[in-house]
Amino acid sequence: MSRSKKALAFAFSFGLVAAACGSDDDGADEAPTTEAEAPADEPADEPADEPADEPADEPADEPADEPADEPADEPADEPAGEATGEPIKIGVQNLEGDPNGSFPEFSIAIEAAAGYVNTELGGLGGRPIELVVCKSVVAPDDSQRCANELSADGVEMAISTINFFGNHFSIYQGSNIPVIAVTPITIADFTTPGVFAVGPGGGCLGVHTGLIEFATNQIEELEGIEVSRVGVPWADTPPGVVCYNDLEAKPLDVIRGVEPGDAARAGERPDLEYIGVPVAPAIPDATPQATEVLDFDPDVIVFSGQGADCWNLVDALGRLGWTPEETPLVLSGSCTDFDAMRAAGDLAVGIYLTGTENGLLAPLDTLEGQHLDNATVYQTKGLEYGMTEDDLFKGFAGQGFSAIMELWSAANDVEGDVTGESIAAALAATDGSRPSFGNAPLDCQAAPAPYVAVCSSSISITQWNGEFAEEIIPRLSGLDLVAGTELRPGG
Repeated sequence: MSRSKKALAFAFSFGLVAAACGSDDDGADEAPTTEAEAPADEPADEPADEPADEPADEPADEPADEPADEPADEPADEPAGEATGEPIKIGVQNLEGDPNGSFPEFSIAIEAAAGYVNTELGGLGGRPIELVVCKSVVAPDDSQRCANELSADGVEMAISTINFFGNHFSIYQGSNIPVIAVTPITIADFTTPGVFAVGPGGGCLGVHTGLIEFATNQIEELEGIEVSRVGVPWADTPPGVVCYNDLEAKPLDVIRGVEPGDAARAGERPDLEYIGVPVAPAIPDATPQATEVLDFDPDVIVFSGQGADCWNLVDALGRLGWTPEETPLVLSGSCTDFDAMRAAGDLAVGIYLTGTENGLLAPLDTLEGQHLDNATVYQTKGLEYGMTEDDLFKGFAGQGFSAIMELWSAANDVEGDVTGESIAAALAATDGSRPSFGNAPLDCQAAPAPYVAVCSSSISITQWNGEFAEEIIPRLSGLDLVAGTELRPGG
């Protein structure tokens, strides 16, 4: 397959994150699942297939103080060339070698990015990155084992690629080691002090709250409708339970005024009603669930799940007489599967999908500005520093590469000695004004309680026109809908 076609097939890499809150069924580009449900490096899911003939992740306008023609990843006044200072040891905790969840592309991409930064960008403040990779399996004890080993090895920072338990953070806290959460999917990823959830769209949090924000607000003008009833089928997996209860039902209750919160829209729609309908993963026939949703007579339907589950639901809805024209459907990017969408024909035309801005996997000839700069660096330097083309076009690989580039950018903001603590302080000070590599600008300062670790929550909205996904809204966030709320994980 050509690089261009692969890029199209994976342009919605952001949807991968949502997969963790979706199904735990295996897919063509997904990782084996576990009871904790892992997102796959698939092109659209939580994990799933993600692409787009036109990138759905075009970034919004760059801040006025950022020169538009200067690549965001190589400011002219930053050191270049090979790093020769004292190495900075960074731990990487990654799931590898377990049939229930293995993502070696994370490590491969992180190593490639570190090689690029060390060789061409002067390292982190002149200090070459020394990676210490700990491979773990999907088990609570092994999650803690890696954290203990990396802490004992004296790492200055840790990168947690994807973790289903969140029980490793307390170990790093005990050693005063800041942690970068690359693909945040658990409550701990979002709420732990000393953790920086820098993943695209804030992971599950950005996707699910963004779905609710769009479905109860912006869609009204786009569709010329008034939304008073929302159908919410949800992925019935362990993380899916959390995502539904805390990031979909709760923000809907905030809008209704029955859940206390600090959102500007709190209590805005006292007459708003919704129905939650659990959808078990890999069910071949979702007719009972689709029937329950349609019997509720919703004005809009939202769903986040694995690619196959999304289109099984769409098929069931269609057989019951539903059409996107009659009732708009909003899906997470994890549902993106071009083959399934084309096979669905008219049933898919008009469906909305979430995406991310400034993604790295879109075809270069469709991009411009900072977006083009970032994607060019990734797609060229990734290969130059050891990645294969197959690795390159896996969404988790892009996220891993971005994590190192984000550390490099943060190190450039440090005045004085560059250490793990000073880089963490630079991340904590981000306010959305500096472009981010392969993501929306980080704004760790704005993280609301109880989601104090969230540094990015913006998503984009696209719409399938039968041939490609057209960008409708470049940037949108529903994070405010859960600000000041109590955690409601359910289960």
